[in-house]
Amino acid sequence: MATVEVFAIPNSKPQRLQHMMSQGRGIVQLGLKSKRLHRAMRPEDGTESEARLKRGRMYLEWLDTCEMTLEIKQRTNMEKMLKYVFDDPTMYYPEDMKKSAQALYEKWQSENWGANAVMEEDVVSADQEFVDPVSEVTATPDEAPIIQSELPPPEHPIFGEDGIMNGIIIFRSPAGRKTYRLNPHVPKRSAKVFGHNGIPVGAWFANQLVALHRGAHGMRIGGIAGTTDVGAYSIVVSDIYEDLDDDRGETLYYSGSNSHNNDDPTRPAPSSTGTKALKASLQTGNPVRVLRSGGPHSRNRWLPECGLRYDGLYRVVALREGKNTKGGLYEQFMLQREPGQTSLGELLLSSPTAQQKRDLNDIQRGY
Repeated sequence: MATVEVFAIPNSKPQRLQHMMSQGRGIVQLGLKSKRLHRAMRPEDGTESEARLKRGRMYLEWLDTCEMTLEIKQRTNMEKMLKYVFDDPTMYYPEDMKKSAQALYEKWQSENWGANAVMEEDVVSADQEFVDPVSEVTATPDEAPIIQSELPPPEHPIFGEDGIMNGIIIFRSPAGRKTYRLNPHVPKRSAKVFGHNGIPVGAWFANQLVALHRGAHGMRIGGIAGTTDVGAYSIVVSDIYEDLDDDRGETLYYSGSNSHNNDDPTRPAPSSTGTKALKASLQTGNPVRVLRSGGPHSRNRWLPECGLRYDGLYRVVALREGKNTKGGLYEQFMLQREPGQTSLGELLLSSPTAQQKRDLNDIQRGY
């Protein structure tokens, strides 16, 4: 079976930042060595050069799966590191690394380095990357180890090209823990687009990581994806806020982030970046993709039986305040579904399909 090499990166924010800083230093060291040679480093220059080239290429590939923020840019000197690779005439890098670095720079420059992006929550999810402490894989103390991970066969009914988990790989840590990651060999579609983004109404996703890969929703965990200046691209309706949200199908009352936590009866909690994005949607009128995430015990009749279903475009039309169980104020947005889309009644009957539900039950078998 084919394999891919991946970094065994712990999921906590500090450790991921440490990984970025360490790999960035390694790439700069390659450039400094090339300066003395007046040419790019080559694998035949020695074991250390070969290893550093390998890690550098893997790091640039991994960065393409990451969302940039101003904190990452500043803490890791990301902009300077990328420009060293493709734009410093005194440093020599292989052409493929220069091309990758320039593509990353141009993408993040066009996004203003995530200056207004909704921030992802720093928590661990069952669908996210997680790795146990690793001792049997060699790495320097501040570098993440490299682990071989099996790729699914292209014809696999669930993880293959036509399967519900296409674009996702199973990652197994040395301790045997199994979780899911984006497949670096299957590019994900950007979710930073208003409108349907090529996704048919009623499309179904096995989990939120799959929705991220398909470009339906730009967060691995968070329920709101977008920016604080132009609005939310998408939201996920789930039973997490079932006691606060009021889902009427065509009309949706959706609570802002952290609505459960406030205990101040006189004012809502400070708006999170997600809540600010929905406020921007109210001002700009940009459409919002609405995904509903279901489960067997939800009281919300509009949620799917399982997984996530794309229910089409809504617009934020109003903002109101309510009180949570602590007596604290919270902000709630009224969203209205755009006309002319497949009815929610039809979607409830057709998505997910019986085959998709069977495949979901078989995911744990792996490949």
